[in-house]
Amino acid sequence: MKLLRVACCLSIFLLALLAFALSTSTTHAQGPCTPSNGNGAQTCTVNFHDDVQVFPIGPPPACLISGTITQTFNGVIHITINKAGDVWDTGTMTGPFVLVPDDPTIPTYTGHATSWFGDSINNQNMVSHFTLNAHATAPNAPAIDFHEVGHFSISASGTNPPLIFDYATC
Repeated sequence: MKLLRVACCLSIFLLALLAFALSTSTTHAQGPCTPSNGNGAQTCTVNFHDDVQVFPIGPPPACLISGTITQTFNGVIHITINKAGDVWDTGTMTGPFVLVPDDPTIPTYTGHATSWFGDSINNQNMVSHFTLNAHATAPNAPAIDFHEVGHFSISASGTNPPLIFDYATC
C-alpha cells in the first residue's frame, strides 16, 4: 500500500510537469513548433528552458514529505504522426527543485529530478511508459532518493488484459 501511495503522488508530479510543458507559452520554448514533413509523416520538437512549475505533494507516503515543490526545468518533447495517423512521442524534463514541507519543523529540501515519457499509438495497439528519478537533501535530515517506472499497454489481440504496472522505490 505504501508503494502505491508513493507511485500515485509521484505520478501526479510527472503529469503536472508534462501538463505544464505542453501548456506553457512559447516565450520559454525555442520557437513555435512548426511541423516538418517527411515521407508522409509530420514531426515536431519543442524545447523548454527555465520553466517553473509549483505544485503540492501529499498526503505523505512513506518516503516523501507533504509540502510544496517548486521546480525549474529544461525539457524537450518530440512527436511524430505518420500519414496513417500513428503517433509516437517522447519527452524529457530535468532540473532542480525545492520542497518546502507543510510541517514547519521539517527542513526545506533541495534536489534534482529528471523525468522521461514515451508513447506509441496506432489504430490497434498502444503503449505508454515513463520514468522519474529524484534526489534531495536537507540540513540534518536524511536524503530522499526516489525512482519510479510506469507502463501501460493494450494489444490488438484482445486475448490478454492490458499490461499495467507502476513501481516506485525510495
